[in-house]
Amino acid sequence: MPLVDKYERESLGSMTQFESITDKRARQFELSLPKLSQILQEHGLNVENIVVDPTRKHIGVFYADYDCPLYFPIFAGDDVDARIKAMGKRPVARAGDLLSTGEWLGFYGGHVPVPMMIYDFQRRYRDIPKDKLFAVWHGIYKKIDCSNGMWPSELLDEVFRYAPKSTLPEQGPDGFITLYRGMGELSQPPEKAFSWSTHPGNALWFANSHGCGTDVAVAKARPESIVAYFPGFENENEVILRPGSYVSLQYEDMIPIKKEKIPELFSSAMTDFLAYGPQAQRLGYPVESSPSQIHGVKHVLRVLFLSLLYFYNSGDFLNEVDKQILVYFSLLHDIGRTHEAVDPEHGEKAVAAIERRGLRIKGLCLTKREHWFANELIRLHCRPDEEGAARIRSLPGLSRKDRERLLHLYDICKDVDGLDRVRFNGLDYRLLRTTYAKRLPLVAGCLLYEDLLGALSWNQRENQSPP
Repeated sequence: MPLVDKYERESLGSMTQFESITDKRARQFELSLPKLSQILQEHGLNVENIVVDPTRKHIGVFYADYDCPLYFPIFAGDDVDARIKAMGKRPVARAGDLLSTGEWLGFYGGHVPVPMMIYDFQRRYRDIPKDKLFAVWHGIYKKIDCSNGMWPSELLDEVFRYAPKSTLPEQGPDGFITLYRGMGELSQPPEKAFSWSTHPGNALWFANSHGCGTDVAVAKARPESIVAYFPGFENENEVILRPGSYVSLQYEDMIPIKKEKIPELFSSAMTDFLAYGPQAQRLGYPVESSPSQIHGVKHVLRVLFLSLLYFYNSGDFLNEVDKQILVYFSLLHDIGRTHEAVDPEHGEKAVAAIERRGLRIKGLCLTKREHWFANELIRLHCRPDEEGAARIRSLPGLSRKDRERLLHLYDICKDVDGLDRVRFNGLDYRLLRTTYAKRLPLVAGCLLYEDLLGALSWNQRENQSPP
């Protein structure tokens, strides 16, 4: 089960408490509080400027001098004297220059650690020109993954008052605007949230950003409740909404990623995954080594895992042969790919490669007819739905039952392959075809953080015979 890295979570999330440092906390740096105070004084700094958030385990101590201005984190085991000497006086001088010239975004981007940004902005925002206030706030807001409820309502009222006028998202026939919000375990509840999106794909991306998505909320809002709108996928189709001002709210029916539930769900697929997964490595798929590589062995393994999850948990009437066809499809559907761009012909190329190389999946007991079915699913999986369905309906020699079965497997194959589009923010879950697949987008996001290759390697080592 993937867990959000605690170091990352705290480094990208706001401090919530601001207490003075105690002698007990100072001793984490192998210093007494008087000794720490002495070191700071030698550099012209004051121990009273140290703020501590006792709820944070990793990045919870900062030197925070608002007036200077000077901010820097202090870590357990840190050599505070060496750290201050290494910094010198340049950060203070540069920060002062940026403030004096009104370069607010440069100041916050380079001189205020993310956990301290709200702390500083709360005290400084009244000095920022009104025509720049919203842009500065929005730049800070987008840097903080978890604001932890630290934005005061009176501050938001002031910031929102000076938001520039912008075009509004398209309204539905009812006059309302539909908004989506991806949520994780640390997200603010919808009634306190102000960042939404007009596109469900962007919302899903945020829910999956750490592999721990819990919900995708869908709200309807009045146009006058919208503070600002940033259209375009590159801008996340973001909508700033006055908190709690939506008129209706519901949640998509998706399986949430919760620590106590995922092992049970994943265990259903694990035995078959460990049995068939190693063959993906032997088929010659490349191991993805950069974000631009998206159709390698990791993709194939995730599609295999999603196929097995579907088979064991969907409640569809699928039999053992159906499972084997899904395994065959998962492992071979991209064997004909030669590049990463859109390629509506790669299904045909895959079948040609299968036949040319005589590829078979060890452990499957498919008849010649069932191999034909599986190859047709591979051939058609990259074609438009209507075209693929029409082709299946035109296949000769199929009974009505076989045709319906193949059409259903076609939908499943397209869905389990499509679910892994979460890896490049390319999934519009509304377009999924099957009921159970529509419940899996957060699970698909979770799989991005699972070391499936590592699991296969570990299993192979454990099962090797002793010398």
